[in-house]
This record gives sequence, structure tokens and C-alpha cells, in this order.
Amino acid sequence: MIRSIGSLRTLLAGAVLTALAAGSLVTTAAAAPSSGITGVRATDQAIQVQGTAEPGTEVSVYALGPEQDESAWSGSTPVATVRSDATGAFDATVSREGDNGRLYYDKYVAVADGALVGTEHQVDDLQITPANAYPHPASPTKKGLQVQMTADAEDLGVGHAAINVPFNTLMQVSDAGAGKSIPFVSQGRTFYFDATEVGGLDRQIKPLSDNRSVVNLILLLYRDDRPNSSWSVLKHPDADLRGGPVFAFNTKTAEGIAYYTAAVEFLAQRYTRADQRFGRATGFIVGNEVDAPWIWQNMGEKPIDEFLRYYERALRLTFLATRAAYSEARTYVSLTHSWAKPVGDNPNQYYPAKDVVDKLNALTKTHGDYPWNVAYHPYPDNLPDPRFWRDGNTTDDPDTTPKITLRNIELLPQYLARPEQTYEGEQRRVILSEQGCNTPAATPEAERDQAACYALAYYKVAFLPGIDSFILHRHVDHRQEGGLRLGLWWWDDTVDAPAAPKTRKLVYDVFRDIDTRKSLETTQFALDVIGIDDWSELVPNWDPSKLAVREPPTTVGASRTAMPRQARTLMDFADGVQGWRVSDGTDRVTATGGVLRTDFTWEPGYAAQLAQLWRGTDVVLPAPVDTGGAQGLSLKVRVPANAAAGTRFVKLKAYGTDGRVFEGATRLGDGGDWQQASIDLSGWTGKLSRIKVWVRGSTQATWSGHFDLDDIQLAGVLAGAERTGNVAISADAPEGIGAGKPVRVSVRNDDLRPVSDPLEVKACDGVTLDPAKFPSTGTAPGTTATFDATVARSAPADPYHPSLCFRLAGFDYRVAVTVPPKPVPVAKPVFDFDDGTVQGWQAGPGMASVSAVSGIANGPGIPQAGRYLLDGASTVSSSLQPKTMFVDPSQPLDLSAAKRVVVWVNSYGGAPNATGYEVTLTLRSGTSEQKITQAYKPDQWNEVSLDVTNWAGRSAIDHVEVTMHAVGGDFPSWGAHFQVDSLGWFDTV
Repeated sequence: MIRSIGSLRTLLAGAVLTALAAGSLVTTAAAAPSSGITGVRATDQAIQVQGTAEPGTEVSVYALGPEQDESAWSGSTPVATVRSDATGAFDATVSREGDNGRLYYDKYVAVADGALVGTEHQVDDLQITPANAYPHPASPTKKGLQVQMTADAEDLGVGHAAINVPFNTLMQVSDAGAGKSIPFVSQGRTFYFDATEVGGLDRQIKPLSDNRSVVNLILLLYRDDRPNSSWSVLKHPDADLRGGPVFAFNTKTAEGIAYYTAAVEFLAQRYTRADQRFGRATGFIVGNEVDAPWIWQNMGEKPIDEFLRYYERALRLTFLATRAAYSEARTYVSLTHSWAKPVGDNPNQYYPAKDVVDKLNALTKTHGDYPWNVAYHPYPDNLPDPRFWRDGNTTDDPDTTPKITLRNIELLPQYLARPEQTYEGEQRRVILSEQGCNTPAATPEAERDQAACYALAYYKVAFLPGIDSFILHRHVDHRQEGGLRLGLWWWDDTVDAPAAPKTRKLVYDVFRDIDTRKSLETTQFALDVIGIDDWSELVPNWDPSKLAVREPPTTVGASRTAMPRQARTLMDFADGVQGWRVSDGTDRVTATGGVLRTDFTWEPGYAAQLAQLWRGTDVVLPAPVDTGGAQGLSLKVRVPANAAAGTRFVKLKAYGTDGRVFEGATRLGDGGDWQQASIDLSGWTGKLSRIKVWVRGSTQATWSGHFDLDDIQLAGVLAGAERTGNVAISADAPEGIGAGKPVRVSVRNDDLRPVSDPLEVKACDGVTLDPAKFPSTGTAPGTTATFDATVARSAPADPYHPSLCFRLAGFDYRVAVTVPPKPVPVAKPVFDFDDGTVQGWQAGPGMASVSAVSGIANGPGIPQAGRYLLDGASTVSSSLQPKTMFVDPSQPLDLSAAKRVVVWVNSYGGAPNATGYEVTLTLRSGTSEQKITQAYKPDQWNEVSLDVTNWAGRSAIDHVEVTMHAVGGDFPSWGAHFQVDSLGWFDTV
């Protein structure tokens, strides 16, 4: 049985409602009525409604749909009629037989003598038998991530995850047919869910929960004009298409509520199953940043009380639907960091997050309280600047601080712990479900700022009671995130996807190690970045002995040359898949002819589309296996050759019943035939409970294909491993690859045996080294040897991307050499605004004003360079009308040495109906003019370059202007901001 979530109240006639220990309706925000319904209990058989009225009064109880107002009782039929006793108490029971769950979601009103008694009340005491009942999953770490790549999340040790669930793609309005739709019955009616979308959600959730991550689903709705999308039904009828992209759910109509309830029931019933068939998700976040609804919960312009009337319906429906499926499901409201002051000025578009909390608390306590919780987003005050320890707009007063950011995050649990804010005397739970640290530039310094931001933020939250998790946003930088780069990975500009991972940032290592024994070692650099000597200066309750809450996997030697002897076969797939299943980045597992095949199919936007990312299959063994002192875990693997995928690798992972994990990876040989792969288990203790196999390539190419497995064995002996072929070679040329320049070569041994052969340098890419051979390394497994050399000959195809070739123990290696990046030419400045003035620039046609500012509200948030930029506010006018900023220098500019003139531009405040934006740079000298017009992208800096090589007027430029406008559909009342920075010139084209 679900524990009571608010005991039924017994009242004396005329008495003030007494606050019972199980939960009270009395708060400082909302006094409870002295009569009316005081509690609604749901059991499997009935709904019980209790309350008070005048003694001896006949009381009729009406059940109204969640969308109906209290007045709708008039003209309808009561579900029960009772008479209050001598004390005024009444108790009505309504059978649930055949109600298909409708009464469970209904609101109840009491009517006596033709008038309402009190106010509406909904179920606040659950005594039902849920479909699933087990303890809420727990993680030893608060570390979480909005996960894009599940295999990488496992490597990172993610303990909490948040997954977006767009209802517009999840739910259909009609049956698309077998294999395309999943039918689902809710309240006696059949609804349909997109089978492909659901399968993709399974592939995200299950690998995470299989690794014991606590998974939360973020319930969202985007515009979707496809004929079978549910968007048209689920969108709130009052939503304004001129507002933001995330829409409020339709809780205004019965049809909208039916669809929404069905969708939540579907998710809860699928992802809270005890058997975890599809994966496990136990947290449900309703919408996104609902205190900024104009952008992130679009319901049109509404006063906060009207907005919350509809939003709270969705919140309560989510709670009721998920608790019917699982006894410990958690429901959350999503909030920005704008605490006592809203993010925007229009009070019908933006609300203080504190007001949302206060008014939700009052609303639910008045109409039947339940344990809704808080999913908070404490980004830094200025999102582009990760140095939150310098945040403005924050104080230490939870009643008045404009923002609660990572700097003063302790105020949030303090405020929610106040008695009037609690539920049944307990603080409502808090997760930090979305916040991140920007990388403001592609520089080592910017990477250090981002990583220091994460380190301090994690440490603060780790030692802060009252917060369950700290879920970082994002996994990979996203090109369409307003110029912000919040990821652990840099995005790849060469891949046609907005968040394709390329290389890891410094913050990746900090994130991975921060909850392990390596925590302080990995974050040591951040003390200098922040300007402190010890973490205790900024982290209350600091206790370094409690940092290591997670044991990372043990990396062991791996080999593709060792052969198992005295082996015990665990699985040979003669009778099927034997429990093996899809895992990270794969979509099907089958067995034919004694071979297990795992398929992975490239899909646009799919998390594991790139060859360099791990994808795989795993099995939970039917019963834990005693390894009996086996020396290794071995199997046969076959990965078809694919030139686009590059070098192929396989990783084996062994999981113990004690929580230990051994893993090892090895490079596969050329060709697509069967190869042996083994990892060292000589240090293993305990029993083996699970096995996982991953494969990957080495390139950024999209890769569809399959791999095969056979003969999973525990090897008593791994024989023939003397030939070491599993090494990683790297080369660093800190002064470039020119002849006579130094090079350091590193050899890391990931094999089972020491490296005993010499390392030979083979000529390739026009580069050779001196010496051309390094002696026997004697490198032990798991260690690295380094060698210093000099470039003997250098004629690479690309000096900024050179390669070296080596031969070791009969295996050939081609290695990309790390060299200093190609120097970026710097323009000679003309206007940089870094003195904090507009430097003579003026507002031209379509612009209301110009000013020099140090930051802006949207991406990229900070100047293109230096400390200030020029920001212009446009007049409210047609989006197609040009908006111009210009300068007439007091003395003509002499740029006679210039070959080209450049300026960086940006804008924010997107124009509805626009298909793009154009900018024009114009230079004039008397009556002579040069100009260039080009498209640009808002929310990021765009370089505009004008070739002036053959223009005589460049020696006396007396007018410079920059003009922008939207293209596509017209929006007649558009107000935007347009920015200019770093106008300068180059003496080369």
C-alpha cells in the first residue's frame, strides 16, 4: 500500500481546522475554510469524502472533471448524498466499480441548501495498491548529467540523469498501424504512442538505469505540425505562438486532460515496472522553467494565479498517475534561478520563482496537499560567465535575493524547510535538474574557468543537506543554445548535427573524478582559478574524507593475441541470445547459427551515430558465477571492416555482485574476420553477475552496422600473449613539426604482458625522427613510457595536422601529432568599445538607442573580445525594416594599408515568422561606397568581412554603418537587440 499522503481530517462543528501530524491544510499563505471537504481518500474500491457542514444538514457530493470549475456542479448529478452528524461531520463513500479510474482524478465539491460548502478538493490520501512498490532507487553520488551518450555516461560514473520527453513526438492522435503505433488504454479509452519514439526512449533510459542511475523524465511539448502529432490536442488553447518554443499542456479542456493523463500513465507504467524491462525512471518533471512561461511554458500572457490554476492541474495529474503506477514516484515543478525577481519585466509573462513556490503551496494545501517537489536551475547570474563565485544579483536573504544561483544555493533548502512550506512536516525534495558552466572561449583559460565552476558547484551541493542531486547541462556543446558552450565535450563543426561530440574538455576529467579518490588531485588547479587556498573557504560543511563515494571501474590489461586455455564456456548461443540484450547505442540483438549479432543503425540525431562512440550489448547472468580463479574473460568478436569507421576497438566489462567492475579495451586487427578479445581477471574476487561488450571506431563518420560475438569463456590461462599488440602511442611536438624541433613520444601499455620490443619509426607524411628506433621499453601493463626525439625531416601535407608512423611488436601505428594550433590573425582595431563608451556610434533608422555594455541577456552573452560591446535596441517595427547603427568619424579613417575590413555582429530577440537574418557592412568615402551583405545566425558572434583591396576610398573613410533585418515572413511589431564588436582591418585578404 502507498503510505498516506495526508490523513483524513476529523472536525468538530464550528471549530477551526486542526493541523494534524500527517499534514495540515493550514499555512500562513492560505487559511483553511471552517467548513467544506477536508479530505479525499482513494482506495482500490472507493473514494471517501470527508468534511464538515452545519449539523444535521443534507450534503450532496459532486465529482467534477479536473478541467471543470466549481460552479459546474449545478445541473449535474451528485455521486453521493449524506447528512452531517450532530458535530457537523459528514462522510461520503463513492464506489469505484467500473469507473475506469475517472473518479481517482476528479475534484469533489460539497453542496448544502443549494450552495457550495467550502471549496473543491481532490484526492490527498492515497490508500490504493500501486502496480509497483519498491524502495526509491538511490545513488551514492549526487553527480548527474542530462545524458546524450549512455556509454559515455557509464564511463563518467553518472549517478542521476535527466531525459527530455517531447510529448508532441511521443503521442499520436490516431493509430498509424502495426509496428508504428503502440496502443494504450487510459480510463477505458485507447490512445496511441509512436513506436519508434518509444523505442528510442527505451534505448536512452534502460542503459542508464541498468547502471543504477536515478532517471528523471522532463515532460515537454514543442510545436509540431505533422498530421499525426498530438501537439494540436496537448497544446494549451491560450498559448501564444509569438512566445517561446516550449508549450504548456492543455489542462483547460477534457480532451486535453485525457490525452495528458494517458501520456503520463503510459510513461509511468512502462518505466516503473519492477522487472525494468524497458528501463526505470522514477522522477517526473512537469514542464520547463514555469516561472518564465512566456518562453518555457507557453500559455499566453496570464497573471500568475490564472497560470498556476492550469499548471497545478498538470502537476497533480502527474502525481496521481505516477503514484498509481509506482508507490515512490516523484513529481517536480521546474524553476529558473530568478527567485525574488522575475527574469522579465512583464508580470503576465514572467514570475518570481519564489511566488510560484508560495502560491503552489497555498493552492495545494487549500485543495488537497500532495508531495510535489522542486527541480531547480541555479545557473550563474550571467549564464555566459562561469565564475559564479563573483555573481551579482544574489544576497544571503532567502526572502529578498533576486536570484538563487550556485553562489547562494543553500538558501533554497533553507526556505523550503520553513514549517509553512513543508509537506507533512518534511521539506519538499529538491533536485538541481539543469544548470551548467559555460566555456566562454575556445582557450585553455576558458576551459579552466568552466571546470573550476563545476568543481566548486559540485562540492557545495555534495555537502549541502536537502538537495538530492546535481544534474549538469550539457553532455555535449550545442550549436543552437544561444552561443553557450556548456558541455563536457566540444561540438564538431564538420558533422551535420547540432551536438556531435568531437573532443573532451578539461571539465570532462573533473566531472569523472570528482566523486572518487582522485577528486582533490583533479581539482587542485581550480583553487588558483577561483582565488582561494582551500575549498573550505567557500564550501560549508567541507569534509574531504567524504568525497570518495564512488569506486570507478578497474582498468585491466586486454589482448587480442592471447588465447584462452583451460577455459570454461559461459555462453555459446547455440539456443538463442541467452539473455543478451541491446544496450548503449544499439537497436537489436539476435542469435543465428550459434552467433550473437548486435545491430546498430545510424539515425539523424541519434546519440551513438558517430564511429568513435562506444555501442554494445550486455547480459545479466541467470545466476552469479564463481570465476574459480580464472585468469581472464575471453570471447570471439567479429566486426566487419569499414573504412569510414577507421580503427576498430572492443571493450569488455565484467561486473561483480560486490559492485566492482573490471574493464579493458583493445584495438582490433585489420579485416573483418573473427578475432579473440580477452581481459585480465587475475585480480578478481567475488562472483561475476553481468558482462558487457562495447565496440567503436576512431572517426567522426556516421556508422551503421553490426558486430558478432561467440564463445564467452572464463579462461584458466591466457596463453600466447607474449606478443604485445594493445598499446596506445601518442606524440607531442610543442614547438611544431619543423626540422630540428623536439618531439616526445609516449607508449601506454594496455596489454596483458610487458612491452619488450623496440619501437621503430617508419617514414610517413613526409616526417621522420632521430633516432629512428627506440630500445626495448620494458613497459609494464597499465604504465606509460616516454621517449624524446628530434624531427629529422619535415614535409607533412598539413603542418598543423601532421602524422608519425611506428611499428611495434609486428603491429603498425599511424599517430596524429599534437602541435600548437595554427595562429589566428588578429585584426588591427578601429572600434572595440573597450573604454566603455559608444566611440561615436549612433542609432540610425530602425534603432532607438545604442550603448556600450559588458554583457547581453542572450547568447553569446559576452563581448566578442575585450570587455565591452556595442548594443543597439531597435524600435518596435516591421522585422523586415532595416535596423542601422553607424558612425561618422571626427577624422576620416586612413585604412590605406587594409586588404579587408571586418566586424563581428550578433542579435537576439528572434522575429516570429523569420526564416533568417541578414547584415550589411557599408563603408563610405565621400560619394564612393563599398558594402557586403550576408546571412548571419543570431545568438552567436558572426564575422563579416569586406574586401577593400582595390578601393581607393579606404584611405579616407568618413562613414561606417552596420545594418540588419530579418528575412522571410513579416512580423509588424518586432523589438530586437543588435550588437556590434571588434571592427578592425587586416593587411592580408
